[in-house]
Amino acid sequence: GKTLDITSPISGKIMKANLNKVKDVVNDLPFMSLERAEMLAEFFVDNNIVKILELGFNYGVSTCYMASSLEQVNESSIVTIDLESAKTRKPNIEQLLKKIGQFDKVNIYYEPTSYTWRLMKLLEEDSNPRFDFCYIDGAHSWFIDGFAFFLVDRLLKPNGWILFDDLNWSYEKSPSLREKDWVKAMPKEEREALQVKKIWDILVKTHPQYGNFKVMYDEWGLAQKIK
Repeated sequence: GKTLDITSPISGKIMKANLNKVKDVVNDLPFMSLERAEMLAEFFVDNNIVKILELGFNYGVSTCYMASSLEQVNESSIVTIDLESAKTRKPNIEQLLKKIGQFDKVNIYYEPTSYTWRLMKLLEEDSNPRFDFCYIDGAHSWFIDGFAFFLVDRLLKPNGWILFDDLNWSYEKSPSLREKDWVKAMPKEEREALQVKKIWDILVKTHPQYGNFKVMYDEWGLAQKIK
């Protein structure tokens, strides 16, 4: 059965209040809206999501919304991974989680190079699948996130879900990255490619163990591990 019934007036009101409390704290920080957070919260309830893996958290806005969504769910937790540079955000993920009272629910990892290294360590510690849901909103590159999908698949429970953000993102279109020297040094094709969408189309949608594909908001790709 469901851990929480969001359709009941009491649970629904509590959930809404929790998410609105997060909105008051994160205000307009990027990169998740209240509307999308509400949709995710309902999805978590409908699919008994308890253990979450997040790749890429930036300021921690999405982490705060997801942690708050799980507030009434027993044994729920989030593992979230980003680069060490995320520590210098103002505010940073730790400050935001403490403000909303969800710091203890989240295990935060800061990595020098990539979350794929931490995923390796998680598999070394325990190779058994243990996550119900993975949200990928990090590197946006074929090289990192294509491999991350392979690693996440090993950590995702049967019937678990994976959500890719930014299907239509490219280095060329990124205001924060397109002027960087290392981006300018890329081949034009790589700069302009929708790399997350390539992962979605070539690796995820053709995978024999994944199904129930859904694209939302024109940039979220959701898929279920069906075997």
